[in-house]
Amino acid sequence: MNAIWSVLLTFLAGTAIGYFYFGGLWLTVRKLPSARSPGPFAFGSFVVRTALAVFCFYLIASAGHWERLIASVVGFALARWVLVMRLRPRET
Repeated sequence: MNAIWSVLLTFLAGTAIGYFYFGGLWLTVRKLPSARSPGPFAFGSFVVRTALAVFCFYLIASAGHWERLIASVVGFALARWVLVMRLRPRET
């Protein structure tokens, strides 16, 4: 039973990582037109989002349980899918 909870928690952690990563991407793209220097702004956002996501996945993978890593990656992908569905432009 304890293994199920740990996999579920890492799934939720992956979902949170995905919401942070793709939510940050969405905010970055929305702010680019008004940014003073869009190139460094976009690159800095990419570096911060990617570094944090990779670090979190590293922490999950360093425990040595591959099923937890897979659960977190599935949660990450699910967060991407949910955000794409919620934030896409509506047809008029």
